[in-house]
Amino acid sequence: MIKKIIFFSLILSTGHLALAQNEIIHVLDDIRVRQEPFNSYSEFLTYSDIKGSPYLFSDYRDADIYMKNDFHYRGKIRYDMYTDEMEYQIKNKTFWLAPKESIVKIILDDKTFLYLTKKKNSNEGGFYELLTDGPCQLLAKHLVNFREAEKPKPYQDPKPARFEPKKDLFYLKKDDQPLFLIQNKKKLIDYLQDKRSEIATFIKKNHISVSRKKDLKKLVEYYNGLSK
Repeated sequence: MIKKIIFFSLILSTGHLALAQNEIIHVLDDIRVRQEPFNSYSEFLTYSDIKGSPYLFSDYRDADIYMKNDFHYRGKIRYDMYTDEMEYQIKNKTFWLAPKESIVKIILDDKTFLYLTKKKNSNEGGFYELLTDGPCQLLAKHLVNFREAEKPKPYQDPKPARFEPKKDLFYLKKDDQPLFLIQNKKKLIDYLQDKRSEIATFIKKNHISVSRKKDLKKLVEYYNGLSK
């Protein structure tokens, strides 16, 4: 099992400000939630001990972070799919963005992420990529599996601990309603019941697959057009 020791400390400073297009932009060392390195005990692992990567991008990329208090932060971050955290570095120390509930959106490279507060007794919540905006939003949850190391077996070599890519999950969201996980066409049509006839016809005519991102984007854009 992978374990992290986290020390939470939020620091909002008035220093390190940049002015651009009449907007005050704070650099990322205004927010500090420390992510400590993994412990060196044998029951703990570091990412360097694990084959594969938990990151959506292997490198840190340019990002703009918009907060509910109208603060706008700019810096380089990367998304850890395993911990569901956005992280950045200052002087070779790693930090996590927080408080996440105050994040409006993050534009990371060419992707836009929203943070949805986790609900009690639900696995849903965290960071989602916004694929289509409008009255009905199409969201993607990026996931990765962690596999424990496996000891050698007859006719099978040992396998190291590893991260394995997992298929994205796609969701719809309307207003303050709970997230809707897209699983099949029938439930999808039921969810969009206010335009049931048009959606059913569009899916059939355009051979829409609920497992293809480009098809779902096309469908949600069509639905949002009907809703105007």
